[in-house]
Amino acid sequence: MTDRIMIRLNDVTEAATIDQVKYWCKLLEIQPTIISRAAHVTAEQCEVIKKMADLTGQGIRPGEAAAMLVNTAVTVSPVARIDRDPELFNRIDSLEKAVMLLVEQNKKLATTIELQNEIHNRNLEAIKMRLEPPKREVREFKVWEPAAKKSPQFSPLKKLWYELINPEMLRAN
Repeated sequence: MTDRIMIRLNDVTEAATIDQVKYWCKLLEIQPTIISRAAHVTAEQCEVIKKMADLTGQGIRPGEAAAMLVNTAVTVSPVARIDRDPELFNRIDSLEKAVMLLVEQNKKLATTIELQNEIHNRNLEAIKMRLEPPKREVREFKVWEPAAKKSPQFSPLKKLWYELINPEMLRAN
């Protein structure tokens, strides 16, 4: 967590809306930090935004006010690495080496895991092939049905005679 004091953009100034403050941050090249879905700025950035609000309140355009504030801003250069404590430098260097070693080991471990997964997949495929029944050709079977019976063809007079005397003759064969 940071030791800096963070101020919400809502609380920076009452003279401007949130949209104006966001626009001023863009002009002043200030990147607000998002914390719990709300934009925050540091105390120093808050002072710059308040000066911007004062200047725009006096009637100066936001672009001109931002140019004035950016030109007068003091930039602090980072301390050279040589000026730091050598013990701290050695400790950071050893931590960097340890992290790089962990990264290399992680890569090696990932490749061995991938190879083992391939071997296991091949073994599973072989077991699957042994367990599955062989594929057979599907044959269709026709169900037996008796032949269609034909009714006998007789003349109308003969048909009448068989109906009266011998009706069995009129049955289909």
